[in-house]
Amino acid sequence: MESFIDAVLESALQIKKILDFKIDFLYQNHTRGVGGDISIGADLKSEEILIQHLSKFGNIDSEESGFVDNKKDKTIIIDPLDGSDNFVSNIPYYGTSIALCDNSLNTEVGIIINFCNAEFTLGTKDGAFRGNLYNKKFYKLKTKLSKCDIFERAYKDPDMCKILANNHIKFRSLGALALSLGLGYEVDFILFHSDSRIYDTKAGFFITKNLYRYENKNFILISKDKKLFDNISKLLEKGK
Repeated sequence: MESFIDAVLESALQIKKILDFKIDFLYQNHTRGVGGDISIGADLKSEEILIQHLSKFGNIDSEESGFVDNKKDKTIIIDPLDGSDNFVSNIPYYGTSIALCDNSLNTEVGIIINFCNAEFTLGTKDGAFRGNLYNKKFYKLKTKLSKCDIFERAYKDPDMCKILANNHIKFRSLGALALSLGLGYEVDFILFHSDSRIYDTKAGFFITKNLYRYENKNFILISKDKKLFDNISKLLEKGK
């Protein structure tokens, strides 16, 4: 487990340093990835480095290239560059999401890394932790007071935006779902559409497994705040 986490952090630091150079190749469009989006150079370079470092630990299931069979008992589900549009637009909110799973795809370790501030969120059987790529030290996350909520892909549902606004619930839409799930212990809630891909959510669901969660056919809600969770769940029920 420790060697896997070390390999993830080492590969992430390598990716961060490359992305920070912002060379032209990183912005070029390539073929459409398995996840459905057009891959850019930054997606493919991130994937290349992750596969190079992590293949010895398991098979790879990547949003860009799909399943790579390394004849292992474990599978590593990765979104090599979560927030690609943010990267292209020079919006500093993008990173990677990595989940180490057993042969039944039960998550054993989840890691979400923000390439912009070099912070990572780690989920293990012992809980959720926050650390920094440069010193690799981390501390256990605890829920704390916050004033910000996240509604990812809010543009897809203006009616729900209006409902939240009418109930005086402020939110942000940051454009990188996996990274936002990594903030589950800090923000009051994370709301997003339930059609999201496994590459975006596998690590984040594991990291936030001890928080409140509601799901219907349209939305998934994750929150640390029971009262707010109950209130928004009722709003979502009405909007079914």
